[in-house]
Parts: sequence; C-alpha cells; structure tokens
Amino acid sequence: MKKGFAFLAALMSGGYLLTLGIAPDPLPFIDEATALLILVKSLSVLGIDVSRFLPFLGRKTRTQPPPASQQTVDI
Repeated sequence: MKKGFAFLAALMSGGYLLTLGIAPDPLPFIDEATALLILVKSLSVLGIDVSRFLPFLGRKTRTQPPPASQQTVDI
C-alpha cells in the first residue's frame, strides 16, 4: 500500500515536472520545488536515492562535540 502510494505520487509529480514548459500551470498552488521534493521522497521510498545528485537536498551531518576530558579551556 505504501509503495503503491509512493509510485502514484512519483508518477504525478514527475508528470507535473515534465509538463512545465508545455502546458499552462495545472495546479498553481503547487510550486515546482514542492513537486521536486515529493518526487525525491517518493522515489526514496521506492528504493531509488536521487538526493545524492541534488546537492541542496543533501543530508546534514551533525558533529558531536569532543568529550569533556579532551576539551581545552583557556584561562
């Protein structure tokens, strides 16, 4: 069920992105960025990771601060 919904969302958002220059805007309240985000997220549910090709959708890595025993304190 989840993969079916993701497949349908990928088809709809991909079709929306493909018809940008050809047809007038069928859904003016959905921006192209929203359609791209829906496409990328639904493809990731289906097992296709395209976020590595889009640098602005990259994952942010959190760095852990060093333990208190390794911190330097200037006095």
